[in-house]
Amino acid sequence: MPHDPSGKPTVTRDDIIAGLRALGINQGHRMFVHSSLSAFGHVIGGADAVVDALIETVGPAGTAAVPTFTWRANHNADTVVFDVRQTPTELGIVPETFRRRPEALRDEHVCHSIAAIGADASAVTGDGVRPFAWGSGMYRLYEMDFWYVFLGCGFNSCTALHTCEELMQVPYRAYRDFRGSTVIRADGTAAPSKSIEFLCRPPYHSDLAKMAPVFEQQGILRTTRVSHARIVAAKARDIVDIGTRMLEADIGAFLGDDCRELFERHREELESGSA
Repeated sequence: MPHDPSGKPTVTRDDIIAGLRALGINQGHRMFVHSSLSAFGHVIGGADAVVDALIETVGPAGTAAVPTFTWRANHNADTVVFDVRQTPTELGIVPETFRRRPEALRDEHVCHSIAAIGADASAVTGDGVRPFAWGSGMYRLYEMDFWYVFLGCGFNSCTALHTCEELMQVPYRAYRDFRGSTVIRADGTAAPSKSIEFLCRPPYHSDLAKMAPVFEQQGILRTTRVSHARIVAAKARDIVDIGTRMLEADIGAFLGDDCRELFERHREELESGSA
């Protein structure tokens, strides 16, 4: 594999397309992508080349989507102004480059928006209310059975597992709303935010990375490598269905080990809403 002057291996748009094709993702498919540009080494053309690869892989009849979350800035703020066209995502240069494309559509959730390009872009972008479940972009990935792809990153970024948590109404999370907040829509008009969030109650936190071996054992993962980057794909429906069944059997299954004992001690209070 060629290397750039710094010694990093070089990766092209075509290399990324070939990697996605090796996983069975082709023209006309639907694909949602978490990404790390740096994981590849040196990508010729940078983030634009990665975005081009995603769009070209699925073609005009398919749909590519990415997370464009603004959770860090907004989840704990009293009120926010979320501008669909102007507010940058916090998830790195690839989704930021993707959402800036003129053809990209982005939904109106103030913390957990997604952006999409392609034939089903308007169908997959959410209604801007819930973050992960019914009506959200994340839930529409499940309903439409998108490919769920990790480009050089791991299951610690698997937001689809939060869909399981909201569907099951795990007691260690609770809702907040964004009353008084404003959304600046893609057409420039302002509207009151309809968003709610489903936040972990302190000190609880989810440990999503531990689900990778579970999915491996279930046989739902496809993997390949492009340069230094490991690429993993599964169907969104498989991820959510398996994760939801785990929570049905053990409602605290996704919790970090360091807060699991605390959860068991206070589970009744959490479930009753008195905690």
